[in-house]
Amino acid sequence: MIYVISANTYMRQCFQALELLGFPWAKDLVEINYGRVFETGTRTQSDNFLHHIIDKAANVMHQRMQKNEEKYGAVENPGKTSLELGTTALKIRYMSSRRCVLDSPSRLEPLLTLHRALDDEFNWDRIKSFGGDSGPYLQYAYVRLASISRKNSHLLPLPPIDQIQTSLLVEWSPAREIAFLLGTYPDVVKAALKTHEPSTVVTFAFRLAHSLARAWDIVLIKGEGDLEGAQAKLYLYECARDVLGAAMRLLGIQPLEYM
Repeated sequence: MIYVISANTYMRQCFQALELLGFPWAKDLVEINYGRVFETGTRTQSDNFLHHIIDKAANVMHQRMQKNEEKYGAVENPGKTSLELGTTALKIRYMSSRRCVLDSPSRLEPLLTLHRALDDEFNWDRIKSFGGDSGPYLQYAYVRLASISRKNSHLLPLPPIDQIQTSLLVEWSPAREIAFLLGTYPDVVKAALKTHEPSTVVTFAFRLAHSLARAWDIVLIKGEGDLEGAQAKLYLYECARDVLGAAMRLLGIQPLEYM
């Protein structure tokens, strides 16, 4: 049983008491605690309820989206999209850093003491960023993968896997890198489950997004004269889209088709 709770010593004391009372299942109890988040420049919480922060993040993203009129016009529901971008930015901000170290408190077995239990100041500059390792950057990577599928719909549906000449992809190092990363995803999920660290999945998603960024201008489908080569490249991007989308959904993020 995993208890997600605000930072205090109550649960640790409770778990130890249950162990001392002789309940065998007490050793399997896990505490994951969090500190408070304060907006930069204030140490009060009266005006910083979560829905206020989410609304502000959504408004910031909406304003950024409106700067590109062409792309903005293609978005079916700008309000919903900006809300998803805002919540993505917030979630990735607080799930991107590994914040736990092994400690040995008074319990019989080591327990993970989480740095996330420390109070943290809220920084809007980091939330608003579209570049670097940010939530919108992950959404952009997924949107571009979705765009590749739309622009090459004439190649869909793809042949069965055993008929796709994936060996053609070894020519490009970004393609090899992407394929390797996709193969590691099951182990990433297992590691995240074992350590209760969402940052493990976030780090994987960023590594995949960076590999894709290196591939956009090298592993091109447009202009590929060989049908088998085009199918192999699209298959790689379709697999990347599936896995990146799965990682984002595992983090509680809904991948966007347009932004």
